Amino acid sequence: MKNLSIKSLVMVLGLAVMPFGAQAATESATKSATSSSIEKSASKEKKADQKATKEPAASKAEEEKVSLNSASAEELSKALNGVGLKKGQTIVNYREEMGPFTQLEQLQEVPGIGPALFQRNQSRLKL
Repeated sequence: MKNLSIKSLVMVLGLAVMPFGAQAATESATKSATSSSIEKSASKEKKADQKATKEPAASKAEEEKVSLNSASAEELSKALNGVGLKKGQTIVNYREEMGPFTQLEQLQEVPGIGPALFQRNQSRLKL
């Protein structure tokens, strides 16, 4: 019992007489470990929240699709790969002259839209 008390006293005194730089390093390491633990906990909570609020993949993919029959030239140019404002406006003009698209494949009838461009963007399109 006496041994234990002396060891405890030496530990307390040892910390009290520890150089200031060593005390600061010890405190910094403790704060860093605590901060890291808090960040990990927050990260886990954020991931859990994201999983809980995640929509089904099918509905999210559907939201990302652009409508050939209602999108503006700007929306088409942002959503489709290889389609700028000029081609987007060509699609809108075609739709206004010929009426709404009834099949996605009709997009290939628009001047400047070939099979390769259509294939590249088919998954991003809806009517």
